[in-house]
Amino acid sequence: MVAKANTNTASGLLEEEGRLGDDKIINPSAVSNYGGIGNDRPVLVILAAGKGTRFGKSPKCIQPVHGVPLARHAINAFREISSSPVVCMVGYRAEKVSAALGDDNIYVRSDRPSGGTAFATWEAFCVEELAQHDPLVTITMGDRIVPASVFERLFQTHREGEEAALTLLTATYEPPRNHGKGRILRDGHNRVTRIVEQRDIDAERDPLTHSALATLTEGNCPLYVIRASLLKRKLASLSCENAQQQYYLTDIVESLSKAGAEIRTVTTTPADPEYDLLCSDVTRPEDMALLEGIFSASAEHKEMEDSEAQLVARQISANRPGVQVAAIARQLEQIYKAGLNESLSFRPDRPLSIGIAGGRLRIAFMHPDMERFFGPAWQMPIGAGSPDGQEQIVVLMQEADDRQIHLYPLDPQYREKINAIPADNDLMHPPEEVSSLHAYEEFGTRMSETLLLSLGYFSDEELQRRTQQGLPMPPTSLWVNSNMRRPFTLVANAIASLRTLRHGSLSLKVREHLGRERFRGLRLATTGNIPQGGFSSSSAVTVATKNALNALFDLGIPEDLLIHLAAQAEYGTGVRAGSLDQATEQKGKAGQGTLLSSNPGDNYSILGTYPIPTDRISILFPYSVPRDREAWRWSGGFFGPGTGSDVPTAGEMRKLTGKTAEIVAILADLPADTDFFKLIEDDLLNTGRLEHESRKKVASILLQAPLRIEKDALRQRVASKSKNPASDGTTEQAMKSLFAGWRTPRLIVADKENGGVRHELAVPLRAIMAYLFAEMARNFHMIHHPDEWISCVTRSQRGDCCFEIDPDRLPPREQMLREQPWEKDLRGPERMERWLEHAEAVPFDFDDGLRNEDLEAPDPVDLLALRGGNFFRGLALIDLVEAMLKRAFGNDSVAVRVNAAGQGDYFQVHVDREKTTVESVKNFIQKAFYDRFEIEPAQPFVELHPGGGAVGCRTTRADMLPQIIQHLREQANESSSLT
Repeated sequence: MVAKANTNTASGLLEEEGRLGDDKIINPSAVSNYGGIGNDRPVLVILAAGKGTRFGKSPKCIQPVHGVPLARHAINAFREISSSPVVCMVGYRAEKVSAALGDDNIYVRSDRPSGGTAFATWEAFCVEELAQHDPLVTITMGDRIVPASVFERLFQTHREGEEAALTLLTATYEPPRNHGKGRILRDGHNRVTRIVEQRDIDAERDPLTHSALATLTEGNCPLYVIRASLLKRKLASLSCENAQQQYYLTDIVESLSKAGAEIRTVTTTPADPEYDLLCSDVTRPEDMALLEGIFSASAEHKEMEDSEAQLVARQISANRPGVQVAAIARQLEQIYKAGLNESLSFRPDRPLSIGIAGGRLRIAFMHPDMERFFGPAWQMPIGAGSPDGQEQIVVLMQEADDRQIHLYPLDPQYREKINAIPADNDLMHPPEEVSSLHAYEEFGTRMSETLLLSLGYFSDEELQRRTQQGLPMPPTSLWVNSNMRRPFTLVANAIASLRTLRHGSLSLKVREHLGRERFRGLRLATTGNIPQGGFSSSSAVTVATKNALNALFDLGIPEDLLIHLAAQAEYGTGVRAGSLDQATEQKGKAGQGTLLSSNPGDNYSILGTYPIPTDRISILFPYSVPRDREAWRWSGGFFGPGTGSDVPTAGEMRKLTGKTAEIVAILADLPADTDFFKLIEDDLLNTGRLEHESRKKVASILLQAPLRIEKDALRQRVASKSKNPASDGTTEQAMKSLFAGWRTPRLIVADKENGGVRHELAVPLRAIMAYLFAEMARNFHMIHHPDEWISCVTRSQRGDCCFEIDPDRLPPREQMLREQPWEKDLRGPERMERWLEHAEAVPFDFDDGLRNEDLEAPDPVDLLALRGGNFFRGLALIDLVEAMLKRAFGNDSVAVRVNAAGQGDYFQVHVDREKTTVESVKNFIQKAFYDRFEIEPAQPFVELHPGGGAVGCRTTRADMLPQIIQHLREQANESSSLT
């Protein structure tokens, strides 16, 4: 008989210490998921409340293993055995854990995460249905990967003949690996009698007993199957009289043994293919890397998934709405059939990779992800809303042998006259000095422009020559500057940006597969038709391609680095885009609107998850005009066409605004390890409003940014500052990048003294910087005060305003539905300008509240009420439709917002359904806006649907694709039946 460790602490029974109550359930509605808890289906309980202090802020249970949170692997495997809900016990950073593991689980918050495994298991009975329906309960730990085959073996063993009282998993651990494991004690008949924990072995004072226990090689491999009613009864009577003063789940083994109940075991040994996976200890960060390798190399990784095709199908469908899975299955079938019929056809016996990414819906915070500002955005990934949907990009990729990159988009509008480019083009290999985002921007932009020229597009120089010589102009669809985000340039940048990895094992893998001598080419086919504007179709192509490359060559690029590389690739398309879209597309969860940091220093972390008042507010996405090709015609003179005009193009303005925060950081001597949003983050996250000291800090920063300044003068000022050791150490290359690709804007300013307007050549640096701060204040206020949604969105839109228009100066609603006499003789942009004249529109005063006397006042600037500040991404046309809608429905009923990049394409209309109907707003837009200005979008209103995060997977043979498609359809049907 083994004596228990002595302890002087008397403790109460678990039923007395552990409070049960449904108030501990974080998401009570999830109890009904998958048809609820019943007697006939096992339920999984995962103990994931621990902290894992060595893993930083993110709990151990959500550390990624092959891109999937650690504990989610067990959930996915269990779901193959049982469609019942999963109960997750959470504690440390509970919201982050629940967001990472998915909203299809029931989350119970533990009162005492350090109370022991039995204490956490007891709290699972806060879900009353466990006791009511008495299902089989399977208990596992949040830091273990359990294959589906092991769950199956435990259930078979437990149910064989007459059902056992308890079945548990044990493992053979040879010394010294047995140290730290709970040892299995058996009697003379090989029946399990007890499990002794390491702390209690260490506390054993009898040397012979201590030696006998320490040398036992059969240890606990924590996984248990037991009926809920029996489990609850045995847990209730446990105490924590042990060396750790915790409630041990393993103590129920001795209790059952003494009662004569049957205890069965399944034992894994080093000879078993699943052994290393089941017995992996994750106690240090370096153990995660080892687990990644085990997960990849384990033969069980294939065996536990029934077949490779099923594995790939599960990777694609994980955490994804069933309707999106059905759409992806259809898209894959389309690509497969096209691949068989086209010259690029895939080799059936060669490996093939699949990359999938959807776009994103930005609920709030436009344009915040500028380098050195790095504000957040509130957004979620989107995907197909029907089996026929095309709202995600799907890429099939295979190595080629002809040193060509073949690209075949199924949608004809994305094809080129030439469908292949040389794979060994020197322009696609960044030189050694391209080691930063700044350097890559110049390299990638030049590569994209050269690539487009080779495909038959026209350069700015050629367009200008034709203009000067009076030659016919090609359509804008063939201008280089209007097509920087065509599929070929996106794919080329996705490949080239990987080649900037030059250190460590990842760089060796990249050189092995994509190096100058090794790269043999690629065959790619794509499908998907995400609306081109405002929903990140280009980011989706980049992210899907990156995932496909990562999978095809088994590069092992982790998610955060992949996001960084995708953002870098975007720089190469001529626009300095941040990382928000890529992070949302890569890491986002279906149906979850999360406030996501754009800061790579934070690893694109989630700052919070906030409810959207969908019970009251609807967001429509009408269309305006093509962003780069036609936007300048509808800008009221703010943008130029780029061919001989002295007015910068919309693209140039995007480049300027994208670099403003970096420029101001230098002027304000902001330390290199600090970004602007960090200065105000705590205030806004806590209360949604800036405190007095933070407002003073913002005012002092804005005073460092000139109100107006010519580009050359600004360059000189930045150059003088960058020589200061206190600056951020900007290199000459970075300096060049900051001022490349844009000209001094020609501003349209109201002449308040003489009336009318005047033009000024100047960079409105302070207004742009003020916008970034003001956008944060306005939208955080909206998050904390959702009852003010419409007014907050309206204030936000001022940051993209070109003209001030008083809605009361417009005709009444009924008249706006009809053509007016004073507009009859005009069409298109000219008709819009007549409306601006009729409404007496004046240029927006973007310096309002930002002049020196305003910022130097004793009471610092209130960003929420700031009337100035502008990001110069709007359109006069959108200003007009905003005024028309407010005139028709009232200021507090609707609000308009540019969408993400702005300058055309789709925009947002927020509708308060308590004050008007969505259908009436749609009808008004159709008649008063589309019909009036002869705007005929292929899709008048975009309806967005939740989608899953990006994924990349690989098959050893391309001819396995039909099996994958079939499995996806089965999983989509199963998901539909469950929901």
